[in-house]
Amino acid sequence: MAGSRQRNVAIFLDMENLFGGYGNDVTSVPLATVVRAIEKVVGDTGLGGRTALARAYANWGRPDMAGYRSQLLAHNIKPVQIFSFDQPSKNAADIELVVDALEVAADMPWIELFVIVSGDGDFVPLLRRLHALGKRSLVATTSQPNAGVVNKVLQSVADHFHVIDIPAPAVVVPVPAVKKPPAPAKPAKKKTAPHTELELYKASVHAFLKDDPTLWVKGLVNAPRLGQLLRDRWPNVTYKTFGYKTLTAFAEQGCGLKVTTAPVAKAASKALS
Repeated sequence: MAGSRQRNVAIFLDMENLFGGYGNDVTSVPLATVVRAIEKVVGDTGLGGRTALARAYANWGRPDMAGYRSQLLAHNIKPVQIFSFDQPSKNAADIELVVDALEVAADMPWIELFVIVSGDGDFVPLLRRLHALGKRSLVATTSQPNAGVVNKVLQSVADHFHVIDIPAPAVVVPVPAVKKPPAPAKPAKKKTAPHTELELYKASVHAFLKDDPTLWVKGLVNAPRLGQLLRDRWPNVTYKTFGYKTLTAFAEQGCGLKVTTAPVAKAASKALS
């Protein structure tokens, strides 16, 4: 029911559209501000309830995209890797987003509101199909210049359109320096990263446990199934990267879980029975 507090909202962020392509500053999109603004407008308009899932589509393998890690974790946003970023087609992210949205519409009937964060007119057929399936739609973009012009047809097809106001960075006016005696040197503070790759890896495990019922077998975590999901999400990283000899050791010692090593097919059958 629209306006309720149930989790019936799905957010899909076309990152490449928001920062205007990889030739621009890819770290310019304030994800935390964008997600909070979407959740506020959803609540204010009564279009939906709480967020059930949020996915962001981009080439997350680029080193300059690493600055988004803390925001992805803080707001439970799943980064979806676009693998065809070296190919001539510039619509790989759009295609992946459309396929995922239609899959969610088919597999998760409780999702009632689909939020598309993009101004790309390629999403017009997606919104029309979602409406035919009885779903509502919200199109959002930001006021940042690199986000570009929003397609007029996309605006008209959406049930609601919203521009998220992102204040321009303040211009700092330099003040003439006043010479002062040099202060005593202080020992430099050791900088530590708030979120490491290990934390992202563990966060993936907990996200899988929340979303995939086939991971549970009589209160235990199905280790073969968990390993399969981790390999799909992290093709270049394993538990050995963080010093664990086995997946079981990582799950039990690193994540505090109890596991079973039953075969995937058998465990999944029991979990779903």
